[in-house]
Amino acid sequence: MSIAYHTEIYATNTFRLMANYSGIKDDVAGEELCLHIFAFDAFGTPIFTERLNLENIRKLFAHLNSISIIKEEVAKSSKFIETTNEISMLLDSLKEEDLGVVLNLLNKFKTEDKVIGLLDSLSDLEIENLHGAYHHKLIQSEISNLRSLLNYEDEGNVVEKVKGDLKLKEYSAKQPEKIFQNWIERNLWIFGVEYIKKHDARKIGLFSEGDLLMESVDGYLDLIELKRPSHNLLKFDSSHNCYYPHSDLSMVIGQSLFYLQKLEEYKLNLEREYSIKVIMPRIKIIVGSNRHFDDAQRDCFRILNSKLNSIQVITYDDLVSYGYLILKQYEN
Repeated sequence: MSIAYHTEIYATNTFRLMANYSGIKDDVAGEELCLHIFAFDAFGTPIFTERLNLENIRKLFAHLNSISIIKEEVAKSSKFIETTNEISMLLDSLKEEDLGVVLNLLNKFKTEDKVIGLLDSLSDLEIENLHGAYHHKLIQSEISNLRSLLNYEDEGNVVEKVKGDLKLKEYSAKQPEKIFQNWIERNLWIFGVEYIKKHDARKIGLFSEGDLLMESVDGYLDLIELKRPSHNLLKFDSSHNCYYPHSDLSMVIGQSLFYLQKLEEYKLNLEREYSIKVIMPRIKIIVGSNRHFDDAQRDCFRILNSKLNSIQVITYDDLVSYGYLILKQYEN
């Protein structure tokens, strides 16, 4: 038996009824869980002791679960753990689809009984709405984190600034590229339903640490190549009054063309290692920023992407925009 799970159920001047659990390790109950119920008189003399195994405990819980316990003036619902007024407010909020109110109420949940009561009270549709509210908050938070990372990159010395920011510390790394890679690896939802799995690129010594091998929803291998947001994308040609790819971007595109060739050459090895098809692989390059582009630069960037075969250049600002578009799906 354990002191941590020892409790007094009932006591009088002449009698004390106690309960204790055994079979719990690291706060997790296993199949050996037992409930010990015992009593002793005012002089400490044992009166009786009984031991309930896991099956007995389940029977007892099933019986208690059929009995209502009225809490905080809430009407009887035939549940062992009643729905509180706070949860009733949550249900009303779900019906009104007011995600802000829902999330504020969720932040107030402090005790396990409220959470259990909540789950017991929700219908499948309400649970689905609650799931959506959670993801709405998660996506909103991660978009904010990405914007903060981009601001630090603009200011310079992003490595030190992220290390000192408690909110962003989970993305901390020794190299700037790795910081943004950490964010993307934790938020693959940013690509929508296009990819279903990330494979370990280190198994094949063809790619750099900043490259992500992705399995598309239709079962084919693609590559995401990550570069810094500070990389330049376009340069102006005054003699022809037009923009063209900056050397930073040209170098990345050249590297991607090399990768496409290697993906074809090592097709059989890749398919054997990852159990995935390698047919006309595509590469997404995440690089640079386009938030300050004028119309001419946007046109040039659009034309560039349209002419690249099997390669797509995406900026970090595009990722932020993708995030907001996904966020809207939870608000509609």
